[in-house]
Amino acid sequence: MSVYLITGAAQGLGKALSTQLIEQEHDVILLDKDMGALNKLYDELNSDKAALYPMDLLGANIDHYQQLQDILNENYGQLDGLFLNAATLPAFTPIAQFDYKQWYEVLHTNLNANFHLIQSCMPLLLKASKGQLVAISDQSIEDHPAYYGAYGVAKAGLEQMIKSVAAETRELSLECYLAKLEPFATEARGRLFPGENPLDLPQADEMAKHILDIVLHGLNAELVHKL
Repeated sequence: MSVYLITGAAQGLGKALSTQLIEQEHDVILLDKDMGALNKLYDELNSDKAALYPMDLLGANIDHYQQLQDILNENYGQLDGLFLNAATLPAFTPIAQFDYKQWYEVLHTNLNANFHLIQSCMPLLLKASKGQLVAISDQSIEDHPAYYGAYGVAKAGLEQMIKSVAAETRELSLECYLAKLEPFATEARGRLFPGENPLDLPQADEMAKHILDIVLHGLNAELVHKL
């Protein structure tokens, strides 16, 4: 079956994507900085289709990305899909008061790390008969741009980067998708909107199904666009 790499795989949408892909008998590399959450998910999945890859995108350097490419190439030989899901979402803050250190950290985790992941995984994606690159974005940065700060800037940059990759690889065996998602229930959103009832929102499992319906099965799914 196919091989997929998911960043931010231990919780939320990443966990839902990982679980559903493994249920469909695909091999999945679970990349996340939280080793405890990774181990918990691995135990829950109880499947030889799951492989753990602990990695902190904030602290990773170019050697770590080269090591990732080497390990994937040695163990799998190709990559059928890369889901750029990992992101950090800080507290709502106006630009004028945004802590500059946090600004750089968010941009590095949410944007620069994805640049390195794309570069490292591109050779493996192009070895597949139909490699798939999927970027997870957020409709809220357009609908309500105030106070999203570095998170909003990084997501907008990620969207442009995926559009560039799609245009540059149009003649190659790579499909690029932008999943610009509406608000759904996550732990991070719960911290920012403590008065919101998460049961009133779509759940991570539902959002994961929307994404996989179009990426894997070619079905119609809102908010997921093939570029």
